[in-house]
Amino acid sequence: MKTLRAKILLYFATVTTIMIFLLVVLVRGQIKNTNLPLTIDLSQQIITAKSGEVGAWIRQRIVELQVLTENETLISMDMDKIKPYMRKMDESHNEDFESFAIITLDGQAWVTNDTYIDVNNRPYFEEIKAGNLDYIVSDPIISRSNDEPIVVIIHAIRDASGNPVGYINGAIYVSKLSTIASEVRMYNGLAWICDRNGQVFTTDEEYINKSFNIFESEAYSYEGAKHIGGKMVEGIEGIDRIQDSRGNNIIVLYTPIPYAEGWFLGIHFLEKDMTQDTDKLLQMILVFGFFIIASLIVISLFLSASIVKPVKELQGLMKDVEGGNLDIVYSNPREDEIGQLGEGFNKMVGQIKNLIHTVYIEQKNKREAELKALQAQIQPHFLYNTLDTIQWMALEHQAHDIVDMVDALTNLFRISLSGGEEIISCAEEIKHIESYLFVQKVRYEDKLEYEIIWDEQLKECKVLKLVIQPLVENAIYHGIKRKKGPGRILIIGRILGKDMEVSVIDDGIGIEHKKRLQIMDVLEGRSKGEGTGYGMFNVNERIKLMFGEEYGIHITSEYGQGTEVVLRHPLINMDNKDMG
Repeated sequence: MKTLRAKILLYFATVTTIMIFLLVVLVRGQIKNTNLPLTIDLSQQIITAKSGEVGAWIRQRIVELQVLTENETLISMDMDKIKPYMRKMDESHNEDFESFAIITLDGQAWVTNDTYIDVNNRPYFEEIKAGNLDYIVSDPIISRSNDEPIVVIIHAIRDASGNPVGYINGAIYVSKLSTIASEVRMYNGLAWICDRNGQVFTTDEEYINKSFNIFESEAYSYEGAKHIGGKMVEGIEGIDRIQDSRGNNIIVLYTPIPYAEGWFLGIHFLEKDMTQDTDKLLQMILVFGFFIIASLIVISLFLSASIVKPVKELQGLMKDVEGGNLDIVYSNPREDEIGQLGEGFNKMVGQIKNLIHTVYIEQKNKREAELKALQAQIQPHFLYNTLDTIQWMALEHQAHDIVDMVDALTNLFRISLSGGEEIISCAEEIKHIESYLFVQKVRYEDKLEYEIIWDEQLKECKVLKLVIQPLVENAIYHGIKRKKGPGRILIIGRILGKDMEVSVIDDGIGIEHKKRLQIMDVLEGRSKGEGTGYGMFNVNERIKLMFGEEYGIHITSEYGQGTEVVLRHPLINMDNKDMG
């Protein structure tokens, strides 16, 4: 099967089958390992949020009772005043409270339905009184008025000194809390609330008249539910799996209700109900996958025919190019990818022709530049020999200042020539700078002061020839010279990681901000404007061409204060090897 068309057909069928198989495996694994845990976790967050809503509702009732305890009428504990006031409160709060009661310190309670009860033996009264607490949410009790389960919120009434003078309680129906909990809808599950004794309450009609205690769940053939009750007693939220009498896995999510110690909100549902949508998705992927395979086989037959013919045409043109014919053109007017490939082929042939011409021109220019460089060396050699003669003549006349001056100039020319080497030792580069500054010091006298601080380790390294002197020259002519009074130049050479950094710092007149940005644009290639100074531009270009764009020159300056030019250069050992 060597033809392109047959290969396309085989590849389409094989790859598509493998991809669909892998897709099913990956989707199934994703659902099992990620999506299902994530779904359960999101469900837990929903339960936690709804629990917070129930807790907020209870908290609102507590706050309402607290507001009532701050009323002077209640603080007075004058029952003649309290009774008509509380009857009004009962009428205005009958949507949330089943009734109110005012309790004296000796446990005698008057209820807003005008009944009297003794609450001394009730756990919630004993707990709030013994602990001197502000409020307590009781376990469910049965209302005497309608036999409905209620929860009592009892709150202390305190005088100005903070001492309890009595208590107010508000009774709320457990069904109110169950109604809020029942708003949770997920996977046909049943939402419920559970008190601290494990008693479960729900509004579901199937369970509303049944008494179900989570600690007695094994009697209803629920395996593992008792363990959940133990975690609830410890106040731990969780996600657990239990089994019913038919062996079905059931997911149970539960979380504490704020402001109701020991109370939990929960929901349970069949695990298969949670995964039924994903099971359908997998089935759809399989069916759709087989349909795709059949469709792609048909499509590949037509597609392969439309691809092979123009590809063969391009193949023939490429063979012509291999033979050296660069004047051919692909002329098929197609606008699809094959047409773009042909257009790219035409551009490639054109670029090859241009590159051949460019290389020819560059080689020609390079030869011309080498010739000019050779010619330019004649004058430095002549000057070097002439200065050597002047130095001997000055020695004969004991003109030592002239000797020093000529010696410095001789060093400048000697290092400039340096046997034609492009990279010299740092020691030679430092000597070149010292000689240059000596000459300038003689010229400017007290106008110029300088200092060179050089890391001794750098003297064992090499550097691109004559890259520091143009920076020093710029500092003198554009900084120190234009400044009123004396100026100072500081040259610092140091090692930074795998690089060498040389800073040339002057306290001259500095550079205006706009001008500095223009210079940096030119140095970084964003502009071709003038004004950088040929020497600095040349140094920057030489470093970048030799070592890469990450090296070169950076300038910082403040007008009227001075300028710092930083040169970054790779560390090179004396064997001409990059130490990075």
